[in-house]
Amino acid sequence: MKPARSRSPTAGRRPARRSLRRRAAENATAWLFIGPAVALIGLFGLFPALFTTYVSLFKYRGKPEGRFVGLENYAELFGKNVLYLVAVAASITGMVLASWLIGRRRRYGPAALIAGLVLLAAGGVGLAVSLPYLAAQGDFEVFDSLRVTIWYSIGTVPVQLAAGMVLAVFLHRKMRGTQAFRVIYLMPYVAPTVASAAVFEQLFSLRPDAFANQVLKLFGAKPLHWLQEAEGLVPLLFGASALPAGAAGTVGAYWLKWAQGPSLALSAITIYSWWVFIGYYALIYMNGLSSIPRQLYEAAEVDGAGKVRSFFSITLPLLSPSTYFLSLLGIIGTFKAFTHIYVLRNAAAQGTADPISVLIFFTFFRKARMSYASTISLLLFAIVIGLTILQQRLAERRVTYGD
Repeated sequence: MKPARSRSPTAGRRPARRSLRRRAAENATAWLFIGPAVALIGLFGLFPALFTTYVSLFKYRGKPEGRFVGLENYAELFGKNVLYLVAVAASITGMVLASWLIGRRRRYGPAALIAGLVLLAAGGVGLAVSLPYLAAQGDFEVFDSLRVTIWYSIGTVPVQLAAGMVLAVFLHRKMRGTQAFRVIYLMPYVAPTVASAAVFEQLFSLRPDAFANQVLKLFGAKPLHWLQEAEGLVPLLFGASALPAGAAGTVGAYWLKWAQGPSLALSAITIYSWWVFIGYYALIYMNGLSSIPRQLYEAAEVDGAGKVRSFFSITLPLLSPSTYFLSLLGIIGTFKAFTHIYVLRNAAAQGTADPISVLIFFTFFRKARMSYASTISLLLFAIVIGLTILQQRLAERRVTYGD
């Protein structure tokens, strides 16, 4: 009988070393591919955010003046009484938590639904009371521009989603001239923003012979100032009186200003956004329609479902990935919109068409308050990040994929 061969003590280490070398090579290859993207994101994304935070803590006019001001810019933005800021943050957090509880009512039972509704009502009341006081003690100009931004987002994104989907369904049918219509509807999005905005400014000019006023004349209406009109839509349509000067510090007057709706100048800019982005939204929806199997409609037709039922049971759910993508992109885009608004805005509108992005630009370049502009930029950054996370949490579960 042969004696057992003794095993070398280094034999078990060789496979482990080869495994480590293979893993190191795979990691190096992975970083080689993602390294340029990480460098670009860090250089043009992370570094500007960190530098903006740094600038907001100093008195900065092109170069640091050597005086560290700390949270002085934030105190000017939100006011020195932090209780109102804490109340607004707590109200928003409570409303987010309430939506989480309501969304899980099937898992946790009726108690979660009741707790969610109570928390939602409490958060809404707290926000309605604390936000006006926060705006009154802080920089009311910033909060007013934020109101303009929210009205602009509300007026553009839902209409673009609905009109883009209807247009996509219409153009998805097999008929003559479909390709030509697709090109025509996409042309405003492809055209240079400054050029199309300048043409649109002439169409909505205050001159009586302008295109928009000529359309109103066909219906017997008087010419409007459009891009130079600071009055809200509700007073213009229903003849309500404007707010008295200096009344924006109270809760009732603050929300009454909200109730006046967007100004006519902002509404005209909103129409421009419809004209530009509806074709792009339709293009994305058409791509989504092309991925829906035809067999689903044939099976629904065999079961006796009509076109309306097929649209709501098949088309609408299977277009939810496109809707989710466009709504996320649209909300972020409206909060960052600048170029066409800057071209179309008019000083006669008294800032009622200036969103927070335009206010940041004026604060930085015209007022030369770089530190304070950085502070407002961080507020906008926090709002965009918060809305993105909230939309992902609420809408991502409702997305239906065909596979």
